[in-house]
Amino acid sequence: MADIAAVAVVVAGGVAISHLRSGDSETASPAATTTPTATVAVDENGLPILNLPEPEQTENASASDGDCRADRGDQTSGAGVIAAFNHAYYSLRNGEAARGLATSTSSVLPGPELQKVIDAVPIGTNYCLRTAELADGVYLVDLSVMQPAQPAKRGTQTVTTQEVDGKWYVDVFN
Repeated sequence: MADIAAVAVVVAGGVAISHLRSGDSETASPAATTTPTATVAVDENGLPILNLPEPEQTENASASDGDCRADRGDQTSGAGVIAAFNHAYYSLRNGEAARGLATSTSSVLPGPELQKVIDAVPIGTNYCLRTAELADGVYLVDLSVMQPAQPAKRGTQTVTTQEVDGKWYVDVFN
């Protein structure tokens, strides 16, 4: 096992990933290759609202907990917002959109700093994640990252999510 800095979402969340293995031969569904633009607005309470555009192509990933997924996610559940955060990070490559999916007190870097971390991830990087709910709003996340011409890198972490005014946000990455 090795600690891999290439799993940048973990760096961006300000946490260390343990249990990383390189060369995992598990098949993963890559994210869509289109890069639609997401926008972030603020509601009347000062909370971010992420508006994800409709995907331009069908993505070959399941949205069920436990299934390997690389879809755009949503803010209707903890697992959905974890998927949305990773989609904004790896597929949209948008630091502001990813940060807009985190609570205001989260350790996730501010959008401009997060963008610098995202920009360091090679273009063409795909990902696939699995979530398993451990407790209410707390998920074990198994993330596989596939960079061009590199073996897949895989790591696990615990992600705590929080519901605020009917929408879910990522909060703590451990």
